[in-house]
Amino acid sequence: MHKSTVGGVLSIVAGALGLLSGLLLAFFGVFFGALFNNQDLFTASTAPPDQFVTFLTITYAVMGVFYIGIGVLSIVGGIFSLQRKHWGWALAGAIGGTLSFLPVGVAAVVLVAMGRSEFNAAPSVQPADSAPGIV
Repeated sequence: MHKSTVGGVLSIVAGALGLLSGLLLAFFGVFFGALFNNQDLFTASTAPPDQFVTFLTITYAVMGVFYIGIGVLSIVGGIFSLQRKHWGWALAGAIGGTLSFLPVGVAAVVLVAMGRSEFNAAPSVQPADSAPGIV
């Protein structure tokens, strides 16, 4: 089996876990923020401060969006690695996988980096000849 294929699968797995954790972080951040802002559940003396609840809600929502972005990057990089195209994107996706799930992401980075020779070489761009009559 090719190293880039295994690295791509590992990158997709790490990206899926990152995407799932990001969705859970964002959902629970917003859910608990709404729950703690409910005045019917707490008396005035036991209610958490509004600024603290708002800060936690925003923090968890931002962390969730970050992990969702990292998960999507890792999945896209894994797809490019399976197709053996765009080695840079495949490596970036594997590195993103290390941020979402470290053990699988590190293995993906190592395998994608070792499988660089399996990727298609980028076509060289030839400079266009100048248009006739223009000096």
